[in-house]
Amino acid sequence: MPMLLVSKNNKQLCAVGSDDVWSFSASVWGDIWGPENSSLTVTGSALSPDGRLGKFIIWELSHELKPSDRIGFSFEEGSASSPIKPDSEVVDEPRGEKKINFFAPIAEEELKKLESRPTLNTSCRWKFSIVGKDSISLAPDQTRQHISLHLLWNDRRPERLRVNLSKSSLREISSRSGGEEVFLEYVQLGSQFEVAVGI
Repeated sequence: MPMLLVSKNNKQLCAVGSDDVWSFSASVWGDIWGPENSSLTVTGSALSPDGRLGKFIIWELSHELKPSDRIGFSFEEGSASSPIKPDSEVVDEPRGEKKINFFAPIAEEELKKLESRPTLNTSCRWKFSIVGKDSISLAPDQTRQHISLHLLWNDRRPERLRVNLSKSSLREISSRSGGEEVFLEYVQLGSQFEVAVGI
């Protein structure tokens, strides 16, 4: 079974092992507004012993990245996570209370307010490198203000990891209409790649 090793500046941050989760994801993202240059989040979803939805596990949450930071990923054989972080149980919402739809489009008034924020992150740019391919330079702009690298794995196809590098506007994110796919590939065990921030 596979694991994902995540490092920052050649020092390991965490290992996400398939012993502990049925799916995991990692993302690096940045936008023109900041104030942080870029951020890293690594999470997973576990099943309880009875096969139902169990725990949501967080290894890194909005870990701030600064210019010259290099975030490396290695998809390889292994199954044990490290470190074992405190996790949070998935709690059912009380009956009768209105559920919040976090995937609903943002209201137009709120979109305009968000879009009018000052541009604090003019130096946001990345270089994405994957072994065996040419590197890709990427930066947000006034049209597509957000850049992201998203990794996704689940135990239905354990031999592969989805890697998606994209550029999107706030409105495209809100409407879930996609954006510009810069790189999309299912990589196999043994794949290594990194994001260099501010380069």
